[in-house]
Amino acid sequence: MTEQNWIPEPSPAVQPFFDGARQGKLRLQVCADCGTWAYPLVNICSHCGGTRMEWRDASGKGTVYAHGRLARPYHARHQDRLPLILAQIDIAEGVRIYSNVVDIEADALRAGDAVEVAFETFADGGVLPVFKPAST
Repeated sequence: MTEQNWIPEPSPAVQPFFDGARQGKLRLQVCADCGTWAYPLVNICSHCGGTRMEWRDASGKGTVYAHGRLARPYHARHQDRLPLILAQIDIAEGVRIYSNVVDIEADALRAGDAVEVAFETFADGGVLPVFKPAST
């Protein structure tokens, strides 16, 4: 596999998300006026219309809403990582995140399973949040 960047250079608007990942934290936006969490990036709160969006650390706890398995390499960077579990995760703060689930076989994962954030570091130094089965 050729050397490549796994993650494009983040824009200043989303830099706090990636900085949080490098620190081992799931950092998301929250409205400073009403406390509603947001993902992906927004400029205006969907609940109250406020414009004072802040970045805070989320709990990282969630539940699998739905998932699928990627078995074919649609991009060269996935060649050595298959199969991947692609999932929609409902996190405790009330937003749905699209991510990978690791440390479990795809056939063993079920909608409704509890998961927690983990972090995957790539060859180029980029870090992304992923999820794994929750510790009991």
